[in-house]
Amino acid sequence: MSRVRGFTARQTFTALAIVLVVVLVALLVYLYFFLRDGGIPQPKPTSSPGVESVWELYGPGEGDLPRFDGPMGVVVSEDGRVYVTDSGNNRICVFDTQGRFQSTFGSFGIAKPSQGATVTYEPGSLNYPVGLDLDDDGNVYVASFYNDSIEVFDAEGTPLRRFPDPATVVGRGGSGYGGTGIAVTDVAVHGDRVYATDAYQVVIFTREGEFVDQWGKPGRGEGDLDHPNGIAVSRDGETIYVSDTNHGRVTAFTTAGDVLWQVGTIPEGMDDRTAGDLQLPRGLAVDSDGSLLVTDAFSFEIIRISAEGEVLNRYGVRGVEPGQWNFANDVSVFRSFALVADKGNGRVQMVRLGR
Repeated sequence: MSRVRGFTARQTFTALAIVLVVVLVALLVYLYFFLRDGGIPQPKPTSSPGVESVWELYGPGEGDLPRFDGPMGVVVSEDGRVYVTDSGNNRICVFDTQGRFQSTFGSFGIAKPSQGATVTYEPGSLNYPVGLDLDDDGNVYVASFYNDSIEVFDAEGTPLRRFPDPATVVGRGGSGYGGTGIAVTDVAVHGDRVYATDAYQVVIFTREGEFVDQWGKPGRGEGDLDHPNGIAVSRDGETIYVSDTNHGRVTAFTTAGDVLWQVGTIPEGMDDRTAGDLQLPRGLAVDSDGSLLVTDAFSFEIIRISAEGEVLNRYGVRGVEPGQWNFANDVSVFRSFALVADKGNGRVQMVRLGR
């Protein structure tokens, strides 16, 4: 029998087989831990209690506009596409859940110019995009704030439609420039319904853009709204959550606009320093357990509220380090992770929040 440096061929083969099995087992273990959350890197503890950091994005990193300019919104699709409203650059940037840049879509266009100016809007153009959401088919609904309308794209960024017509009165009226359209700040899609916030109300459309209903009004009473900047729908579609931003509270409504509960109290004025549960709530997201995540821009926290309206936890502090925020504006949920549009820091962060 032949020998290889003191070993028989059989012994050499057996040793190699053992090494290969060990390597294979190690690889399988690695893949299990790496891929169980869609290939997302494992989070690391930060200086913010209850926050583990995964990655930070400051923009595509290429092209004529490599960096974000005040990103206001973020949402993640079921297949792991991260859509970011790069508001100051009037575009949507797309990444995967490992933070790798994929593409951009949208362009700058004015639908309602000032007197004497020219309309430059074309299908798919945006004018300060803010909130956004996805429907069950992966289509992207973008709140185009200064165009007083919602722009809809397919998952790849092809323009599909726009609604409402920014030159037409919507329902009983809205806060769009000149009294037409709606000055839309955020949008949430559930089933065949699209819920949008404007300066003082919630306006409801079908996915095709047909007006359905509207509720809310200015004032300081229960259910009144003052410049809401966030909206989300419970997983069963029965509860509509609204960030009543300038009132410093979050309100849970039925789909008919009846108040279920409110968290936060209305400040008495600009000089009111009374500590409240919320200071300037903006973007919202419903987590897998049914709890609500709220970005509070002025307290520099992400706040978790139960489906029954109880404050459960607070995450983060003001700063520039991973896991810290600077006027965060929106939050989205993907599996066990949260993505935060950290506007003041010009970035989007993926983190894991404690319970």
